[in-house]
Amino acid sequence: MRRAWTAARHRLPGAASVGFAIVLAAPLAVGAQDEMPTPLRQSTLTFATAQRAPLTLRDASRDDRWLGLGVREVRWAPDGHAVYFRWNEHPSPADVPDEDPWFLAAPDGASARVLSTGELERVPGPSMLRSPDGRSATWVRDGSLYLYREGVGIRRVVTLADPVRAARFSHDGRALDFLSGSSLYRYGIESGALEAVAERVTRQPSTDTDAASWLRAQQNELFDHVRERARRATLADAAARSGRPARPQPIPLPEGVAVDQMGVSPDGRWITFRARTASRERPPTRYVDYVDPSGYATVREARSKVGEPRDVVRLGVVAMDPSIPADSVVIRWIDVTEAGGQATVPHAPVWSPDGTRAVAQFLGEDHEDVWLVEVDLDAATTQLLVHDHDDAWIGGPPIQANRLQPALMEWLPDGRLVFASERSGWSHLYLLEPDGSVRPLTEGSWEVREARLSPDRTTWLLQASREHPSEDHLYLMPAGGGPMVRLTESAGRNEGWWSPDGRRLAVVSSEATALPDLFVMEAREGGAPTRVTESGTDAFHEHPLARPDIVRFAHPDGEPVWAALYRPARQNAERAALVHVHGGGYRQFAHRGYSVYGYALHLGFIHFMLEQGYTVLDFDYRGSAGFGREYRTDIAESMGISDTDGAVAAAKWLADNANVDAGRIGIYGVSYGGFLTLTSLFRYPGVFAAGIARAAVTDWAHYSDGWTSRILGVPHENPDAYRRSSPIYYAEGLRDPLLITHGLVDDNVHFQDAARLIQRLIELEKDFEVMVYPVEPHTVETEASRYDLLRRQAAFFDRHLRGIER
Repeated sequence: MRRAWTAARHRLPGAASVGFAIVLAAPLAVGAQDEMPTPLRQSTLTFATAQRAPLTLRDASRDDRWLGLGVREVRWAPDGHAVYFRWNEHPSPADVPDEDPWFLAAPDGASARVLSTGELERVPGPSMLRSPDGRSATWVRDGSLYLYREGVGIRRVVTLADPVRAARFSHDGRALDFLSGSSLYRYGIESGALEAVAERVTRQPSTDTDAASWLRAQQNELFDHVRERARRATLADAAARSGRPARPQPIPLPEGVAVDQMGVSPDGRWITFRARTASRERPPTRYVDYVDPSGYATVREARSKVGEPRDVVRLGVVAMDPSIPADSVVIRWIDVTEAGGQATVPHAPVWSPDGTRAVAQFLGEDHEDVWLVEVDLDAATTQLLVHDHDDAWIGGPPIQANRLQPALMEWLPDGRLVFASERSGWSHLYLLEPDGSVRPLTEGSWEVREARLSPDRTTWLLQASREHPSEDHLYLMPAGGGPMVRLTESAGRNEGWWSPDGRRLAVVSSEATALPDLFVMEAREGGAPTRVTESGTDAFHEHPLARPDIVRFAHPDGEPVWAALYRPARQNAERAALVHVHGGGYRQFAHRGYSVYGYALHLGFIHFMLEQGYTVLDFDYRGSAGFGREYRTDIAESMGISDTDGAVAAAKWLADNANVDAGRIGIYGVSYGGFLTLTSLFRYPGVFAAGIARAAVTDWAHYSDGWTSRILGVPHENPDAYRRSSPIYYAEGLRDPLLITHGLVDDNVHFQDAARLIQRLIELEKDFEVMVYPVEPHTVETEASRYDLLRRQAAFFDRHLRGIER
């Protein structure tokens, strides 16, 4: 493809240190070369034609691509002529994921083809936004700003020295606003002009001593001459500024204060921004890389521990008047009165369709409150609209408000506001009426897990668990509420994206026994999906995955616990079983979709052990995702208590219902799963015959603040919760075989966690085993280490559960 490029360098007034280029490209043509009928397949085999082969430990430890590669990064073309997606017809463990090809599928899904290198410019970025009239779209890709215009095509319009980010259309749709570095820019869609709208500048603190400040004030008080000179200097500066080209609005802040989420009010009168003041007292944690390329042991830094000082985040507003000197700019801070003095984390206001109302979200620092407030920029005040409180912590999909992103909140065309809440005990959508009342749009003992408005903002596309907690289906629902129309049938995980005209959907579906694949369908009831890909290599068909049963049993408190049960084709003579405990805390593994851990880190070992006759229970402990607010928050202030009690109930259920020998059940897991393995062995010796804890948290006082403080508070304020929740305090209870494994360059759960527990067990004169992986981070990334890990795990369980030496 031939393209004509023109480039020019300009220097912005008031931003002499910022070099940038505007790069314009001719519209990218749409071609139809070498299109192939769908579905595209990674293998010529089927389950009927493939010859079954036994799974070896080396097979089980191979990279996921040995089994196949599912579809990812699905995006509609901005004009709707195609669906783009990342895939690979011939996946290999030697591949570099970033080199996977991009594909294009016809909007009806009937054909598809791989994109040439010259066509990659047309693929939108991951967060494409449409203009208010729907005729334009913008996105950021590789740090550059792209623009699509109906009848014109796609152009890369801005590339700066600092990456472009947070692009969006101005309220009237005539310009693109975006951040680069610490400045807010505006690109005129018709004119092609680029201007710096606002920039963060450093306000230098006064160097005067107290005595000098007093003398300066005294001079100003006593002498007309001093006052008149200051007045004339101010007038001269204002006159000089009025004759210069437009300058960016300065936002003066002290050194060390960063700015993000900057925006212009629709009337152009105000700049709003978030200011983040980083704590200078927060010490990092350190770990050592012993296999650094330099040949020296290298000390590396990672996140701080829970309870250390946090960044202060505030929402500020300044009047738009670039003629005022930076030293004279007044910043007003917007706070929530109802927070009662509690520190909050704000997010930038979102404007109503008519541009008259701005609503912002504020999250309480203790994660127990979210306030939706209407912001009056003239007065720099707020009016409370909605307040959600949770004695545990605010959460649930798609409500995961945090320091990085707000919870779901959308304006409807008629000026009403929709937000997500778990106030009923389940994640649902709610409508804020003009009179201030709140009405649920969805209800029931199930979750809305994702919600996307149609391009015309009249219809919701919901991803929800209405049929069963282990299934995600897609539904259509009017924006203001009404009947939900189910679109998908596959009993697994379904995720969908609107086409630009709202008439079609791109859908990625997966099952426990099938990789994520792409389908295209009409966005209506009865719309038949057309399959675009069929993922799975020869190995996938030669080593078919087992479909688990989703089971439910009683927790000791009488409430339900969920799990996925894998039954072997032929049970081993010892009737041995394993309980797998997933990591990540708030995740769901009792689900009929494909594993979020994939093959090498999850399914490979399970299926190898199934072939050895083990029964495997994939356990969704209390605290996992998918089962509502009570399930999610049952671990508040006491991790390792109710969730561990559920693991004990799981062992009993296996013995009572799965023909398992109660004395031959093992337990294993990584991260949170490793933590729960430890608490199970330490608190309930004899229930599990052996356990393997990988990358386990052993003392929550050493984990990250953002995750841990939501659940336990901070150690110096709530020490009992940390003592109650941390395995290191229960180590004297170890009676059963334990294998501890950990990567030395783990920057999430640091090796220090393992080292401290090992020392504690040594001092308690306990028997246990340890294996460290010198080059592995939190996950085991190399095939050599995975093979060693799986070989040790299999041998450990065979030895202690079956009496077999490998």
